[in-house]
Amino acid sequence: MLRWGFGLLWIVAGLLKLQPGMFSSALIVNVLGPNALNNQPAWLMHLMMGGVNLWHSLLPVDTILLALWEIALGVGLILARGRWFRLTLWVVIIWSAVVWVMAEGMGGILNGSPTLVEDSPGSSPFYAIAALLLLYPDWVKATVLTRAAGLFWGLAALIQCLPYNWSPSSTAGMIGNVTMNGNEPAFVDRLNNVFILAAFHHSLVFNIIMILVMAVLAWGYASRRISGFIWFLTIIWLAFLWIVPEDFATLFSGTATDLGNPIPIALLLWTVKNSVSTRLASTSAHPA
Repeated sequence: MLRWGFGLLWIVAGLLKLQPGMFSSALIVNVLGPNALNNQPAWLMHLMMGGVNLWHSLLPVDTILLALWEIALGVGLILARGRWFRLTLWVVIIWSAVVWVMAEGMGGILNGSPTLVEDSPGSSPFYAIAALLLLYPDWVKATVLTRAAGLFWGLAALIQCLPYNWSPSSTAGMIGNVTMNGNEPAFVDRLNNVFILAAFHHSLVFNIIMILVMAVLAWGYASRRISGFIWFLTIIWLAFLWIVPEDFATLFSGTATDLGNPIPIALLLWTVKNSVSTRLASTSAHPA
């Protein structure tokens, strides 16, 4: 699942680079520029803006090369074997780090108000984690993975509790951050506006619900009660994040660069769920 899943995600990311908007300044205006100027520390903003200027000066050659590069990474993950497969995985890790810093602005974790609802910590770290798991499959043990997943959801819930998330404008901003850029079709705007208004007028309730959902997920994964309700809640919550705050990963905007972070998160959590199921089956087959 990880090999094919993330291989296909890289191929899709490469194909998205061939959208017409990617061959103009639209990518800079809609994606790279906002990420660089989103209250980032000065050193990171200058680094990212240097990359933006270089990217703009090399259009459209850099767009074509980037598309081919990411498609090649995806094909390599699926088809490569032996040392070539391991080499591909190391390249994925390095490239994910480059994208995370230069394009995603480190997922906004340094801008003073990061939340999972607003796409922090970005999607690239999850691509790198998948590559590490494929490099070192011995890490794929139920106890390690469930604790890591529980910690992830626990941190997400704790960050959501921070003071900057409780005002009506902040709560509504988390939900409408993408559509506020004005690049989405009308039906996405209408869907998103329903949740923006609900979050603004009922910010306390809205934020408590988000915290409770992630706290329940943290408990479920940490205690290894992943099947049934917890897995159903995982899919529903990730689908909500993908559809509403991320606006279908901005696929309708013409400048989507990948499929967002809920889908790679779901693939990684499936690995956690599968490892627990495998361990339980093994225990049942070979009781102590």
